[in-house]
Amino acid sequence: MSTNETNNIVSYSLAYSAKFAILIAFEIPSILVSILIFAHFGWNRHTPIKDHNHSILVLLAVNFVQVTTDLPMPMHFFHLNGIVQPATSAYCTWWVWYEFSLNTINGCLMAWISIERHILIFHSVFLRNLGTQKRRLLRIVPLVLCIIWGPIYYCIVVIFSPMCENTRYFDSLLCGLPCYLMTSWGTFDLFFDVISPVLIISIFNLALFVRVIKQSLVVVGRVQNNWRKQRKLALQLGMISFAYLAVWIPLSIGQLGQNYINRNFLLVQSDTFNFLVYLVPLVLPIVCLMSMHEVIINFKSRLFRQNRTMVMPVNDSTGQRQTRSFVLAKTATSKF
Repeated sequence: MSTNETNNIVSYSLAYSAKFAILIAFEIPSILVSILIFAHFGWNRHTPIKDHNHSILVLLAVNFVQVTTDLPMPMHFFHLNGIVQPATSAYCTWWVWYEFSLNTINGCLMAWISIERHILIFHSVFLRNLGTQKRRLLRIVPLVLCIIWGPIYYCIVVIFSPMCENTRYFDSLLCGLPCYLMTSWGTFDLFFDVISPVLIISIFNLALFVRVIKQSLVVVGRVQNNWRKQRKLALQLGMISFAYLAVWIPLSIGQLGQNYINRNFLLVQSDTFNFLVYLVPLVLPIVCLMSMHEVIINFKSRLFRQNRTMVMPVNDSTGQRQTRSFVLAKTATSKF
């Protein structure tokens, strides 16, 4: 084996080890933060969940599933220094279908949340005029469509794959890219499932930001207080969207460039972009928590309350001992 080949093996091994370390370092706090947010709404289950939190909770639930069940597969790949194990076609098919489905669900949910937040802020009168049943359908139907679309589509193109036959590479992430990406099905997937959500999120976030700033400059008095709340909603969406767009915008540009400009367009950076995709679900719960001040306040109050209950019995027992000693001393004095 030549010196160059040895250096390449060592370089790849270090890169895989670094990626594994980064993922596991983010995975633990991500899971803990998700559990904290779910626990908050579980503790306050008798309090109605606000409209703007329904879709966020669905997104966090899907995100939690991805972090706990999907991310262990690429982490296992990196831990084995770039070896797929078990090295079977069935495992590769499951991995591609599961990961692509979850990524598409997350993108679709993010796009819908961007649209929904716009409706909640600027079309609240329209929502109030709708009946309860229609409001419930408007809330549930888009979420259901987002959840079922990805798994159905990738079941066709990945599992059944009527348009081509896949070749597996057990030394590549996801066992190599699925063959449908080289067909018209892949073009549709790129524009509908990747670029469209990115555009929707970007456009609606930009429009939301401009409208909130514009409205905040003209409203006064009691209306001003309402717009402070709306700015908080816009800020929450902006923070969550930024975590998504920071990775998927350059990835979309790279894929478009490779398809329509040059096959080597951003090819060197594509490996980094593909890895950063795994960081999005890890960072998302932390970003959500930063924008949910009520969750932080509730957690702090419960934590401090628990500490006080742990301290108070000690003080009570001390006071009881002091009272008992005072009574005995007073009794002894009265005898004399």
